[in-house]
Amino acid sequence: MNISNIREEYGIYGMLFSLSNRIQAMGDKEFTGITMKQHFLMIALGMFKNPPTLKEMGELIGCSYQNVKRMAEHLQKEGYITIEKDSADKRKVLLKSTGKFEEMAEEKEDITVEFMKMLYKNISQEDLVTTLETLKRMDRNLGGVIE
Repeated sequence: MNISNIREEYGIYGMLFSLSNRIQAMGDKEFTGITMKQHFLMIALGMFKNPPTLKEMGELIGCSYQNVKRMAEHLQKEGYITIEKDSADKRKVLLKSTGKFEEMAEEKEDITVEFMKMLYKNISQEDLVTTLETLKRMDRNLGGVIE
């Protein structure tokens, strides 16, 4: 596919979807019992200082409350997290890691390092910084919360 004859905005838009699908397909083959979207939720869980609510997680990863709840229920069934009522506010539901994900991440660290090397091969640090800043701005434009 040749995207050189389309505007950059459309090329980036399409490439984001294409790359996301390829990363998801590769990851889904590598991890058993957990999808790449669930994997991303677990990584995002580690970004919070305190256990997040379903709503906070949805805001961070860009999913609806219902989608986060469905993923969280699967992850709880697989033993990756617990879903608990907040002791201070019983209306809130908190997500807490059991440590199983961290163990799996440690076991697969070599695979992750190799994947990252392949993904970012021949891309300078300057380009990585620029790309990350651009993606963060795009996220903010869409009402995202990533800083």
